[in-house]
Amino acid sequence: MACHTRSVSLPTRSHLFLQKAEEELIKLRACVGSSLTYEIMLDALKAVGCVYESINELLCMSSNQNGFSHMQHRRLVEQELEESVKLLDICCTSRDNLDTIKYHVQDLQMATRRGDLQASKSKLRGYRLIVKKANRDVKVQKLNKNEYPEGDSLAAVSFLLETREITISVLQSIFVYLAREIVSQKSSKWSLVSRLVEKRTIACKGDAACLRVNVEELENGVESLVRHLIQCRVSLLNICSL
Repeated sequence: MACHTRSVSLPTRSHLFLQKAEEELIKLRACVGSSLTYEIMLDALKAVGCVYESINELLCMSSNQNGFSHMQHRRLVEQELEESVKLLDICCTSRDNLDTIKYHVQDLQMATRRGDLQASKSKLRGYRLIVKKANRDVKVQKLNKNEYPEGDSLAAVSFLLETREITISVLQSIFVYLAREIVSQKSSKWSLVSRLVEKRTIACKGDAACLRVNVEELENGVESLVRHLIQCRVSLLNICSL
């Protein structure tokens, strides 16, 4: 996604929020374009949250809210409000899928502790299926790409369009990362299970435990993102009620 340069004459405080959002978006594009690691995925979720926090501050400022009195501008806000429902649904579904994945990893961890290879294979198969479903749940959702004219009062709303698109990319990247994490790059799809069950080293036993913690942290990151989206939606509703 190309970086857009805007020329806006916002009040100083508003300009600071706008600048912060732009900086976080630049970080996000770098994260999505990088090799997928747990740290990068977590940083990306935090960066998305920071963007929405800045956007919400812009939406809440009375100077911006007054600029939405124009009928055309109000329609654009209403369109964005409609899209926010779709994005919120995608994020909630992703959060719930991560919760399910976490319990699959926990079951896998218990099976490998018992040294039960067949049960471990079954749990791993379930993990792979739910990760595949989670990725598909994100991909099948289609969001409209509304076009917004430049203007001081529409700066926050236009940012929502860019952030919406990159949020979907981040969610997709998370499940691509999780799909790769369970499989060894050089051997069969059961390689992790084989190492956990047959070698029984302390390091191998920690693999599933570490993955469970990572999934839980990613789930918490998406939950935090959901809260930011709800705040932005409330601000959009307040604008529509002016």
